[in-house]
Amino acid sequence: MPRRLCLASASSIAALLLSAPAAFAGSSEAGWGCTATGSEPGVTLLATPEEGFPYSPLVKENPGVIVGWTVRVEPGLGRFAQQLGVFRPAGNGEYTKVAESAVETFGETPELVQYPARIPVQQGDVLGLFGPEETLYCLGGPAARFAGPIAVGETKAFTMDGHRSPVNAVVEEDLDRDGYGDFSQDRCPNSALFQTDCPLPAVYVGKVTVRKRAIWIEASNNTEASFEVRGEVRWRKSPGGKKMRVGLSSGAAVQVGGATLVVLRVPLPKSVRNRLEQLPRRQSLRARVDVRATNLVPYVGTHELEVKLPGRKPATQHAQ
Repeated sequence: MPRRLCLASASSIAALLLSAPAAFAGSSEAGWGCTATGSEPGVTLLATPEEGFPYSPLVKENPGVIVGWTVRVEPGLGRFAQQLGVFRPAGNGEYTKVAESAVETFGETPELVQYPARIPVQQGDVLGLFGPEETLYCLGGPAARFAGPIAVGETKAFTMDGHRSPVNAVVEEDLDRDGYGDFSQDRCPNSALFQTDCPLPAVYVGKVTVRKRAIWIEASNNTEASFEVRGEVRWRKSPGGKKMRVGLSSGAAVQVGGATLVVLRVPLPKSVRNRLEQLPRRQSLRARVDVRATNLVPYVGTHELEVKLPGRKPATQHAQ
């Protein structure tokens, strides 16, 4: 028979009380969220969907992360140690336990207690609840039930009864699949490599050397990045004549770490070299280029650069 239990020896949880944040865009709630009215020893209860009911207690985010979970307890029922479990349907009434939380205590406090978590989940996962001594329930099933605890990785066959699991969780998106909720846990949701603030590119350009066939540019970034150069050279074939535009580009170069210089070779096309051969050395062309660094977020930083290309035509020699 189901019975009620008061855990009078449970330690105080006042220091662990958290306000329960509402679900917002990019997050949702899973579980029924009903108020527990009783308890039963030695059972695992799942928050399974109810046929014909418009609301589904299943996980909706794919991929997602449980960032907090709670159990509402009827006033006066007592204090109960409970453990959240995440279960994945295996077919034919069987479920596989894929994750679990720490054991937490609920009940006999006017505030709604929500415990933080970081549990990766996927769409369609089912929340479950187990108590080491008593498992809380609310009426109004049907719900899936197993008589006993279940270890992570185990697959068990469940039966249906009228005791619904009162567990409820906030699930956030995890679009970069790093196991951190994109809104409350991950300050760089664009990259699985960073959970702190996304590093913004800070492109540094050092020595620029113009040689016969290419421009050589030294560059670096504050974090690991790949570099490339894109630009063009313009000139007029004659005063008032047609404007020539010739594109420039470099091969890619990868900088490892934030203190390493890379050297980018930007070839000068034959048309540019020919034009420089026609220009006296006191004249020049201007190459306008962008040095682009793409870091691991990926974010792109650009350093605009103007490079002077001196003419190469020798001065006319006069007879003595």
